[in-house]
Amino acid sequence: MVKNWSVRSDTGSASILAEIDVPKSNHTYRELDAFYRKEYVHPAKFVGGKMVSGFRQDVRTVERYLDRALEVFKQRVLLEISYNDLREYKRLVENLPVRGGGSRSVSDVNHHLKHVRRMLNVAVEQGWLPINPFTRGKNLIVESFEVERTRVITREEELRLIAACNNGYRDHLLPIIIFAIETACRRGEILKLRWQSVDLPGRVIRIEASNTKTLKTRLVPVTERLRQSLARLDRKAFRKMSRVFPIGDFKHSWAGACREAKLDDLHFHDLRHTAITRMLERGISPAIVMKISGHTQQRTFLRYVNQTESSIRDIALALDRAA
Repeated sequence: MVKNWSVRSDTGSASILAEIDVPKSNHTYRELDAFYRKEYVHPAKFVGGKMVSGFRQDVRTVERYLDRALEVFKQRVLLEISYNDLREYKRLVENLPVRGGGSRSVSDVNHHLKHVRRMLNVAVEQGWLPINPFTRGKNLIVESFEVERTRVITREEELRLIAACNNGYRDHLLPIIIFAIETACRRGEILKLRWQSVDLPGRVIRIEASNTKTLKTRLVPVTERLRQSLARLDRKAFRKMSRVFPIGDFKHSWAGACREAKLDDLHFHDLRHTAITRMLERGISPAIVMKISGHTQQRTFLRYVNQTESSIRDIALALDRAA
């Protein structure tokens, strides 16, 4: 948690009150923070398969973002928080130290800002603010500047990663890695999967809407490698309502496997990139791949379409044959 932060104030709030005739409110940012956590920060709640409130991501992650902003604004009266204050907050977040060195990603900075923006929108809804100060200047959240990862694991790297899991104390990680590479499923979708959604004889897995980012149910195919991997799991756990992978998280074992396999800058999410890229290289229709991976927007899907040296070489050979 960052300590001793401060944000400069300016006269932006005065101009707000001059332009919009609203009752003066002395609500503080700390009061807004407490209200927001009580009413909005909780695990996702679903009605009829649709999320009606809460967060699907780990609530502790949301709270860490909120803690940072609270350290800055503390007892500031909401009406006194100006656009310039928010711009200064953005600079402070950008300069936060990063574990392992380097600079903080644009994506992470945007996450900090999005949570503050959402809270200030709630303040407007409650009548505590006449207008969200985020709207009083140039957009502070620019998603187009976020760096898009294009990392795809090669076959040789995959063999090294698998070898690093065949050592007795990372056995639990191996079927998860195979699952991700074969299905393009997200980490949360994999960890929340239950046996009732798995049909090994029918070679299909149902990803429930409540577990997906898009809140839409979809089907993913079970390849022979994935079928064998799942079939080797403890059959005592094959109860319908039990999870396929009954573990909490695997960050430490994943980091250890990557170190042992000498794989630099490999994120678990890169396996999703890899799966989508391989499906396309095998000639599967992009529209079908989008359905399997759970993408609803082509623009987002194209971020996962990555070139590899082998795919470029195959294109060169195809061009030679067409010449």
